[in-house]
Formats: sequence, C-alpha cells, structure tokens
Amino acid sequence: MEFLYISPEFPPNYANFVLQLDKLGVNVWGIGEADFYAMPANLRAAMQWYVRTNLSAVTEVAQALAQLLSVKASLNTPPHFDLVESHNEQWLRLEGLINAKYGLDGIQPADLDRLKKKSVMKKLFQEFGLPVARGERVRDVAHGLELAAVVGYPLILKPDEGVGAGGIHPVEDEAQLRRILPELNGAYLLEEFIDRRIVTYDGLADHNGDILFENSLIYGEGVLEYVRGKDTFFYVSRHIPDQLAKIGRQLTKLFDIRRKFFHFEFFEDHGRYLPIEINCRPPGGAILDMMNYSVDDDLYAAYARLIAHGEAAVAAAKKYYCCYVGRRDRAYLHSHDDIRAAFGRGLVEYAENPPLFHQAMGRYRYILRSASEAEILRMANYVLQKL
Repeated sequence: MEFLYISPEFPPNYANFVLQLDKLGVNVWGIGEADFYAMPANLRAAMQWYVRTNLSAVTEVAQALAQLLSVKASLNTPPHFDLVESHNEQWLRLEGLINAKYGLDGIQPADLDRLKKKSVMKKLFQEFGLPVARGERVRDVAHGLELAAVVGYPLILKPDEGVGAGGIHPVEDEAQLRRILPELNGAYLLEEFIDRRIVTYDGLADHNGDILFENSLIYGEGVLEYVRGKDTFFYVSRHIPDQLAKIGRQLTKLFDIRRKFFHFEFFEDHGRYLPIEINCRPPGGAILDMMNYSVDDDLYAAYARLIAHGEAAVAAAKKYYCCYVGRRDRAYLHSHDDIRAAFGRGLVEYAENPPLFHQAMGRYRYILRSASEAEILRMANYVLQKL
C-alpha cells in the first residue's frame, strides 16, 4: 500500500495516523509545510520520504509530488500512490485535485462544493426535508438588507467556505450590516441567529459509507464565543439520541462519505436537530483523543486497519463522558496542582495547545473523564472557576 499523507505534522496528534499506518506495513509518503527536522523523530522514521512544499500553491505541490515519484522510482518502490489523505479541512480541495490527477479513489473535484460550501450543504439539507436556519448566500448590500428585513435581527454572517469560527460576524442591527457587508471578501451566507445548544454527530465511515464508529459532542457555547474569549468547554456524551443518530447516518449516505472521518454540527431545538454544516474530516484538535478516552480504544489504529486491511472494528460502548476544558492566560482559582489532586486519574491529559489553537481552544487543555455527566460538569466548573 502506497499512501500519500498531506500535512503529517499538524495538528500534532494526527501524527498518530502515520505511526499506526507504518506499524501495519503501509508505506507512507508525506508532503507538508513543516521543516522535516522539526517533526518528532518517530514521525520522521514512520515516513518513507517527505517533501516540504507550499500546500497552497498548486504548481509547487505538483513539483513536490513529482519529486516523491522520482524518489519512489530510485528506491524501486511501486511508481504510484494508492490513496491520499489529509484529515485536515484546509487541504480537502488539494486532496481532491491529487485524486483526479492520479486517478485515485476518493474525493474528486466534483464532490468538493457539497463537502465545502455551506450554501450547497444547506440546499441539500432542505431537499432532504431537514429544517435549517433561515437565510441564504448574500449577493450584495441591497440583497443583504432585503434578507434582513425578512429574517429579522440578530443575524450571523459566515463564509460560504470556511473552517470553525473564522470569518464569522454577528450582526445586531442594520447599521452594523451596512458597515460589515462591503468589507467582506469572498462569498458569505446571511442567516438568522439561533440561540440553541450545539451538538454534533461524528464518526468514521468504512469504504461503503457504513458507520464504524459514532460519537456526539455537546458544546457549552458556540465556537464563535470561544474565539471571542469565553473559556472553552465541551464534552463527549455517553449517549447519542436516536433521532440525532438517525439523521447523522442519513447524512453520511447523502453526502457519500466513505473511508473518512466526519463531523456534523446541529442546533438542538426541543428534540429537533437543525443541521448547521457537515465536515468530511475528524473533529478538530484533541477531540479524536477524547473519543478514544471515552471508549478505551484507538481510532488512529482503527483507521490504519481500515486502510491496510479494508475493515476495522472499534469499541462502541461509551464507558465515560469525556470533557475538554481550555484555560487562557488569566487568573483561575485553582492551580494545576489543585486540579491534579482533586481529580487524580480522572485527569487523562494536560498540555499546552499549538499557538494556532489558542484563540478558539485556550492556551492549556485539560481532558477529564467520568462515568457521570454531573461529575463532568462539576470538574469543568472547578477547572474554570475564577479568582
């Protein structure tokens, strides 16, 4: 198996995919933007070869791939790639272009609009019969004012194609809308503001699009609120409501997600689930690790088995609720030593996040688990309690 992995160094925990693939005898070839020698030694050793390039420049990526193929020829390895993967939303279009260039199975350029553009997702949700936030892609200021008159304030402006809370603007009134719209670059959606809890349906689909593993996150606040400075808190639930699981499985088929992780976000509204967007990738940051902690299994290894052997099994029963708590550079009542003493083995991970994650995820992450939801909420409150 000749496997091309895009950006093996970021986020740092995704190096585990490469390590697990290597263990199963998959030849992993890498391209990315990091210096090779800045990567951990075990990651460097798990790749057959790596070429540093600008992943945003198609010409430079083509040169990097040509270099890899030349190296493969010199090493007498098969002169092709069998699969390409990024696990990173930012490089999904690049993944599709590489698949098309080399005739590989996987996401193709024709698939990308429905997997990347919120306006296309929204149309598919509506055609499938799911309720969605009122609004649409906005053409100009005049169109925006017309939409606002129908939908009413407050509103949300969000990029048609974007990751997380990047580029999102809350709009409280007409004056703010008139000020913001002319300053925007690229296509944007203008939607009603929905003040409801956000939940997710996440997991891993096999080659046929059947679910190998499913998961649900419950957010304390929306990602936009975390970016604006609120402490970050969300958790893996031990239970997935039947209706959420049903819709999530249907959307996996609707969007034809195969051999991929996925991350779907919903507003929860009195038993109804309003889809916000789908992502054809794992949930970000340390969430895969949280999913592992919740079941005492290894999704990195399961993905590697899926690639190497065509099938994999993962523990399904959630033993624990598992929460993420992000602390910022501010004064908290309880020290790190206090937290360790208070929760012992319930604290399964503590680390500093990569700088790119600080704004949305906090500078320091605490991952805690418990069989009790009430205990998880108490733990988070303890960690985030201010002076």
